[in-house]
Amino acid sequence: MTKQLATSSRRPRRDGLTCQQVTDLILNYVRGELPPRTALALKAHLRECPDCVAFLATYKQTIQATNSLRYETIPPAMRTRVRHFLRTKITGTSHAAASPA
Repeated sequence: MTKQLATSSRRPRRDGLTCQQVTDLILNYVRGELPPRTALALKAHLRECPDCVAFLATYKQTIQATNSLRYETIPPAMRTRVRHFLRTKITGTSHAAASPA
């Protein structure tokens, strides 16, 4: 299945979109922010690609789950880890590495 997914991400379907392109557009699709022509192409891709349909369903469930969280219910240690993770991703370095010893 991995080989099939790797191949499908490179090869466009009849609508011209690859799985990678669908993945890149998914947030704007969910928000309703795609141009009409692009949204139609993405919907056409979804009609033919069960892997992308599954990804979209998981993506929507993730949004619902995170929207249901209240900041107050997130443990302080988790907030710290998330901030550290995001800082590392944004800057490309960890906070500890950037601080003098």
